[in-house]
Formats: sequence, C-alpha cells, structure tokens
Amino acid sequence: MTDRNKAGSSKAPLVLRDGLSRRDFLKLTGGLTAAAAVGSAPAAAQAGVQTRARIVVLGGGAAGLTVAARLRDLLDGARITVVEPSETHHYQPGWTLVAAGTYSVSDVTARNEHYIPRGVDWKKDYVAAVDPESQVVETAGGDRLDYDFLVVATGIHLDYEAIEGLERADIGQNGLTSIYAGPEQARHAYEQTQRLGEQGGVARFTIPNTPIKCAGAPIKATLIAEDLLRTAGHRDRVDFHYHVREGALFSVERFDGMVRDIYGERGVGIESGSVLQGVEPELRRATFVDGDGNRETVDYDYLHVVPPMRAHDWVREAGLAVEDGSLAEGGWLAVDDQTLQHARYPNVFGAGDVVDTAIGKTASTVRAHGSVTPDNLVSVLQDREPQQRFDGYTSCPLITEVGKAALVEFDYTLEEVPTFGFIDQGQPSWMWWRLKVHMIKPLYYNMLRGRYLR
Repeated sequence: MTDRNKAGSSKAPLVLRDGLSRRDFLKLTGGLTAAAAVGSAPAAAQAGVQTRARIVVLGGGAAGLTVAARLRDLLDGARITVVEPSETHHYQPGWTLVAAGTYSVSDVTARNEHYIPRGVDWKKDYVAAVDPESQVVETAGGDRLDYDFLVVATGIHLDYEAIEGLERADIGQNGLTSIYAGPEQARHAYEQTQRLGEQGGVARFTIPNTPIKCAGAPIKATLIAEDLLRTAGHRDRVDFHYHVREGALFSVERFDGMVRDIYGERGVGIESGSVLQGVEPELRRATFVDGDGNRETVDYDYLHVVPPMRAHDWVREAGLAVEDGSLAEGGWLAVDDQTLQHARYPNVFGAGDVVDTAIGKTASTVRAHGSVTPDNLVSVLQDREPQQRFDGYTSCPLITEVGKAALVEFDYTLEEVPTFGFIDQGQPSWMWWRLKVHMIKPLYYNMLRGRYLR
C-alpha cells in the first residue's frame, strides 16, 4: 500500500463531535477489530434444540455459510447440507478496494472448505431444480436431496448477456470494466484506470434499471477512478460521465445530495434517464436508452458496466418467485420482508441477495439475515411463530476518494440508523476508510462462522 492509501496518516490531532479524539476513536474501533479477530461464542438462547430435521441450504456464499453456521449452533441432531459448486470464497465487499489498488486479489479470496461448518455436509454442485411440493432439490449432477426445511441463499445472477453485444468474457478488455464481475476484473479496472490516465479519453459509468447488490458500488467505482486520476495528475485528460436511470443516485436523500455535490465539484456529468442497452466492444461504442425508448450511441475509452441483475431461473421455475409487483420481472424469492419466511411455503426461508425485499443487498444485510432466518426457522421447527424481525438494515461505507469514506446505515424507512451516534457518519473521513479497509473484513469472516450477527 502506498503512503497516500494509509488511513490516519495526518499528524494533526483530531477531535470529533462530543470531544472524541482520534486516539479514543482508534481505541474504540481497535477493540472491535481485536474482538472480531478472536471471535466469540454464538448466542445460546436456543442452542441444542433436538431434531432429526433435514435442512438444505442452497448457496455457499456469505448468506449460505452464515445461516448454516448459525443453524449448526442452534440445533442438535439436524442433518444440514450446503449446496455450493465453488471451492473459492470471494470477499466481495473488498472488490472496490482491489479497484482502488488498496487490496490485492489474494486479499479477497479464500477457500470455502475453511468456512463450511463442522458437521455440515457439502454438496459441490449447482442447483438444477426445486420441487417445493415434494420437498426435493435436484442438482446439476443428478442428485436428489430431500428436505424438511429449505433455505434459499443463492445470491444474484449477473446478466451481462442481457446487454446487446456484450459477453461476460469481454470484461477486462477494450476498456470494458466491471468490479461486479470478480476480483481479477476489479484488478483490471485499476489497471485500465491507470492506462486511461496516460492516454486520456472518455470514461462512462453505468447502472441498470434492475435491483442490484451493493447499490453504492457504482458510485464508489466512479469516485475511486476519478481520485486515482486526480492524484496521478491526469484528471484533466479524462471526461467523466455517470449514466443513471431515472430517479435518485442514492436511496437516502441526504447522501443523494452529497453524491450530486461531489460529482459537481469533480466534474462528473450526470446523464439522467440513460440506461446501457448495447455495447460494441471492438469499436468502443455504447448504446443507451431513455425512459421513452429513444436510443443514443456514444463513444467511450473506459466503460464501467453494472449488469442487470436477477434471481437464478430455477427460482421462478420452482414457483418460489414473487408473482406480482415491481420485483416480479427479476424472479426474486418471495418472502415476508420481516420474517424472511417464504410467502407460500412455510418451511422455506430466504437469506441474502436473492430475496425480494425492497432494499438491502449487502454483506451488512447478510449479518442481519444470519440471525433472523435461522432463528425463525428453528421457531417454525418447534411449531412456534417466527419471532425475529428484519428491519431492512443495510450499510454502505461510501468511498468518496482513496483514503476517505462516509458510513451510511439505514433501514426500510430510508432513515439513518447510525452505529456511532456520537459522530457524524455522513461526513467523509479517514475513520470510515479505516473501518472499511481494516475492520469490516475480520467481522465478515467471523460472520461466516455464525458470530457477531446483528
């Protein structure tokens, strides 16, 4: 890490609101980090419930592993199976830091075998189909898994191919970038940003007209790239454009205004009502469509693509998807937005990005789901009503430049719910950058073990 990326390098003393000094803040958050590194025992209020239930967890990402670990701690005698084809676990909250040149690819990859809970079976395969009536999961390899309870935690399908002329394999070439595509592609984004600064040109950043995970990431990608070029002395060589669907840039009004102000100060043009429709990679041309269906084709030298996102096809084919409303097109898993129990099948629960909740497709949301979903499943297993409630909590360390961020936390009301009430979390600061770089990661990996759940 270069000196400019080291958090807290200023020598001047800093006193925060209500008299909290830099040293006090570091002691507070440093203690949090130390506790996360050591870990803690999970809550034992319902631990040891005796059962022979067969529980299948679909997905071995952040949500699937967290739920499986929590269920393993709550139940005694259950047969829990995780269906997950990948042997590699990706720390996705770190991909923006790879694009900033702060993390390496190895910093955001791990082995899934290290996080599959002891005593939980691991089926290394893809989900092919689910029959919720007969309570059977079929895998791509032809296995049939009977279940008494099902947890759907398979995340999101990144539909790059829904953009005309684009294939996922194009990302990382000809000026095409996407921090959503993976850690290697995030590294390519960093490298292509350096190249853009040397050569100059037009940079375009996009957001689709579908729900997306980590909705602040497109903003982070824009501001990180702009800051890297500004620091390198190449900012005047590049014209920045942010193409956005109609409406707010950020769902919380205060931060929508903040982002618009920062874009204005840094010369990032906001192209409202402009959704990416097609790409000609070899020609470096992109076609955008407005709300009336009018198309416009423009040139680019650097294009950051956020693909349309939806649930995997089998969710709809199984009859588990929401059937009406604004989220029906994406085939999202239909759940009660507070209990996360399926709307039609009481022995099915959801967790993570796949659910049809109005907001909250972030790792911080998974922490909340990681207690709500397993605890409510255990309640139903005991013939009790689900007691735990998800309030829509989500968090976004909104990076405004390399070395500074704001910490945004809110719920279904779209009102702020700050963890550190004695500090203005919305003011970009080195503190929240330090939190993002050094403290969230150990908490995340403890979350995978069922610890530190909200």
